[in-house]
Amino acid sequence: MPVYPSVRDHGVSLCERAGYDVTVREDLRGPPALAEPEDAAVGLVDAEIPRPVAIEPLTEADVGPSGLVPRFADALREGRDCLFVVPSTEATGTTLTQVVATVLGDPACVAVDEPDGRHFYKGPDRVPLSDGSYACARAPAADLQWREVRVDEGRPRLELSVGTEVVAVFEHVDALGDAGRHAFQHAYRRADDGRFEVTAGGEVIERFPGPTAMRRGGYAPVPMPIVPEHLFPADADRSRWAVCQPDGGRDVLTAAGLHAWG
Repeated sequence: MPVYPSVRDHGVSLCERAGYDVTVREDLRGPPALAEPEDAAVGLVDAEIPRPVAIEPLTEADVGPSGLVPRFADALREGRDCLFVVPSTEATGTTLTQVVATVLGDPACVAVDEPDGRHFYKGPDRVPLSDGSYACARAPAADLQWREVRVDEGRPRLELSVGTEVVAVFEHVDALGDAGRHAFQHAYRRADDGRFEVTAGGEVIERFPGPTAMRRGGYAPVPMPIVPEHLFPADADRSRWAVCQPDGGRDVLTAAGLHAWG
């Protein structure tokens, strides 16, 4: 994962000023820096109850649901608050901060939360199918939308739609974890020669040299929806985040609003 040192170092500086001992990590897996509260530390989310902090510097490409939510979930599973640090530029700094707050704020980590069901963000993972292939759809990836639809007093069903057309239906969100090949009209797999084969009805209907060519040919891999209960511990407090930017000084934005920290 690329890291802007100046972005990371701003998060490190804020944590140290607030009374944390910070370790910068070289391991590419997990947060680039971790902060442990010392005796006089001021908490990031709750000033009176400091918790360990995962410092997550972001690039512009990371600032979206698929980049934010998995990092945040990892922090909560480890018992940490999460401090996101976005790049500062005159054109994008404040906008990127607002995107983080929108994704992680109420409704936390879902696009829409209504009585009839939720609309989900699209995640970084693809939908695996029972025959070893992956789901795809004959539509631009941007047009794919996962949503719940309540039809009775039971759990809402899960639908994948392209505009007004429903292209896949599941009994509920948990059913997607064991999707049969029959659930989607189209699927793709990598053949022995390395080419990507798109199948329908048990037959190969298109072959492409790679995933980019497959997308250009009109077939988008279906992304897994980001379902919070699949990522977060059951008792997780999804307000344990903050976001800042290097030209923002001591200011951090949390679910409770903007304040100076440390």
